[in-house]
Amino acid sequence: MLSAMRRRGWVLLVAILVTTGCAYLVASKHGETYTAESTAVVSATPQSLLTPDQANVLANTYAILISKDAAILRAVANTLGTSVSDVQDRLSVLSSTGTALLTIHYQGTSAANSMAGAAAALRAIAGDNPVSPNIIPGSVGAVQTPTKASASKGVAVLVTIGAIVGVALGLLLVVVWERVDPRIDRPEDLSQEVGSPTSPASAISESGANALYARWKALAERWPSKIALVPVTPDVQADIPKVAARFNHIQANGAVAPWRIPTYDPADDEEHTPPHGIRIPPVIACEVPSADLTTLQPIMDCGLVVLVARRGTPRAALRELLDSLTEFGVSPKWAIFLGSRAVRLPGGVEAR
Repeated sequence: MLSAMRRRGWVLLVAILVTTGCAYLVASKHGETYTAESTAVVSATPQSLLTPDQANVLANTYAILISKDAAILRAVANTLGTSVSDVQDRLSVLSSTGTALLTIHYQGTSAANSMAGAAAALRAIAGDNPVSPNIIPGSVGAVQTPTKASASKGVAVLVTIGAIVGVALGLLLVVVWERVDPRIDRPEDLSQEVGSPTSPASAISESGANALYARWKALAERWPSKIALVPVTPDVQADIPKVAARFNHIQANGAVAPWRIPTYDPADDEEHTPPHGIRIPPVIACEVPSADLTTLQPIMDCGLVVLVARRGTPRAALRELLDSLTEFGVSPKWAIFLGSRAVRLPGGVEAR
C-alpha cells in the first residue's frame, strides 16, 4: 500500500481538495441556519371519530399534506411576515413509523425565527379550528411547542466532513487504480512474473555475478557468447550501461572465476578468443525489444538474457515484453530489479 501511495498519492490529495472545496462552497453559500421542532399527535377521540389504527394511517397522510397545504403555509407566512414559497422551503413534517406522532421542523434564519415558524405551524393544524379544511377538526393535538433551536453545522465542521469524505474517496480510487493497473514493487513480484531468479541491482555481489556467469555457462552453446541486459521499459534504458559496468567491474577485478570450455573452436577469431581457452562472457546493454528485428537480433544472439525492470513497472508492460520474446524463442533466465534510491557501487558506478 505504501508503494501505491508513493505512486498515486496525488489522487488522494486531489480528492481531498475537491471534497473540502465543495463543502466550503456549500457552507458559504447557504450560511448558518437554525432549526426548531414542535410535536403533534393525531388523536383517536370521539370527536375525531378515528380508531387508533386509523390515526396512525392519517398521521402519515398529514405528514405529506401539511408542508404542501396552501392554507397552512399562508397562515405560517402571515405570522412570520414572509412569502408562502419561503415557508414551503423551510417547513418539513415527519411521521414516526407505527405511531400517530407528527414532528414539525422549521428551518429559519435565526433561533427566534425558526421557533416562531414551528409554533405557527403547530397552531395552524392543532385543536378544534385548524386553518385548513383538509385537517379534521380535533384530530390533531399539540404535544410540545418549540423551546430551543439548533444551529446548523458551521463552515469548519462541513469542511472537516468534506476532508474525511475526500480521504475515503481518495483511498478507494487508489485501491481501484492499483487493481486495474498493477505494478512491480518488489524483487519477488518481478521473479513471479518472469519465472526466474531476481537480484536487486544494489545487492549485486561477487557471488551474484558468479551465479549469473554459472547460469550463462550452463546455457551457452558456443563461443563467442554474451549476456544480454534487456530493459523492460524505455525509462530503464539509461541504467542498463550502469548495471553492465557493475558486472564488468567485478570481472575486471578478478572476482569472477573463469572457466575453460572444452568445446574450443580454433577457428574462432583471435580477437574474440580469450587466451588458453578461458571464457568469460561479455555483458552487453540492449534496447527495449520491439517488433523490429533490428532490436531483437542482438538479444537472440546472446547465450543468456537478463531482464532489467524498475520499481513501479506496469505488469502489463512486462507481460507484453515476455510474450514478444517468447514469440521469437527467447526465454529470460534472470532478472534484475532497480529500486528507487541510488546506490553507489565499487568503481564509482551507480545502480538503483
